[in-house]
Amino acid sequence: TAGEPIYGLFAIDPEQGASNTDLVREAREFLAALTPEQHDKATFPVDDPEWRRWSNTSSYVREGLGFDELTEEQREQAFELMRTAFSAKGFALSRDIMRLNHHLGELTNLPDRYSEWFYYLSFMGEPSETEPWGWQLDGHHLVVNYFVLGNQVVLSPLFTGSEPIIAESGRFEGVSIMEPEREKAYAV
Repeated sequence: TAGEPIYGLFAIDPEQGASNTDLVREAREFLAALTPEQHDKATFPVDDPEWRRWSNTSSYVREGLGFDELTEEQREQAFELMRTAFSAKGFALSRDIMRLNHHLGELTNLPDRYSEWFYYLSFMGEPSETEPWGWQLDGHHLVVNYFVLGNQVVLSPLFTGSEPIIAESGRFEGVSIMEPEREKAYAV
């Protein structure tokens, strides 16, 4: 496009698509479970530049609310939001990437840099069935930008990966991701 937007490329029709009622409920319940300080840290205006602030690298200084700052109950509510927002395969992949990041911390002896909980949640706008809003999951090898308008959802940019891709020892021994994608790559 030579740097120029193409207007009208995708139709905006908030009533098209599957209902996001459950997603809005889960997001509201998660935000309601936060302390006022956590809520302030996790929320941004819907048009905030935070949408564009993300990185695959572990050294990037992230905004938002870290999973390491959540209670076990709050983490479970965050996972319920993810389960509602993602397919079963997408949720499993996300959790396994987080687990493999913990395994990387075990391998490198850098648990302060690589952990299952070094992922951050940011909410842009207020969860709504009619107004635009969204959320971001940002961490090492896992970045999901989830924009919602009515029943329409856009997941972009999206980044998934891991290094290593298999935990051969440690707390999450046996966790492995992206086997079909690996096999296709090897075939090429």
